[in-house]
Amino acid sequence: MAHEEVTPTVPKPSVVDLQAEIAAARAELAASLAALKGQASAGALAKRGGRAVIGLFTDEQGGVRPERIAIVGAVVVGVVALSIMTRRRR
Repeated sequence: MAHEEVTPTVPKPSVVDLQAEIAAARAELAASLAALKGQASAGALAKRGGRAVIGLFTDEQGGVRPERIAIVGAVVVGVVALSIMTRRRR
């Protein structure tokens, strides 16, 4: 007995099925674009940046990291001191 392989036939989608699939893909793309637009807005970027800055100065429990605040304070004092010194030389 010869063993013949039978390949299953896949029914071709109808035009209506294809149109429905395209419409669903288009709606999904529109929703994705709207979500990306919302994430890229100036307000959303500012909020994300603000959270990142706050995250630099707080630990996992929300407590303040005094060593990082001290570093920033020292840099600010240094910049102000340099600014005063350069003004006095003029």
